[in-house]
Amino acid sequence: MKKENFLLYFSTLISGILITMFISSLVTYMALSDISIFFEVWPKNWFYAALVAFPTILFVRPIATKFTNKVANLLYK
Repeated sequence: MKKENFLLYFSTLISGILITMFISSLVTYMALSDISIFFEVWPKNWFYAALVAFPTILFVRPIATKFTNKVANLLYK
């Protein structure tokens, strides 16, 4: 595997893990009426969020980059 591909995939994985960790913990905390079960519920929520996040980031990133480039070209001629 090329270094550039490794950097892309690994940074995507780390970003997905960290972002989903924070978002899922906040959403889980806000959704629970009994906070004592937070650590029983949150890891499962985090796991599912991370499974969805990694391929989503890989799919959305090129689209977002192209869109951003088009907008920047319109704004900064």
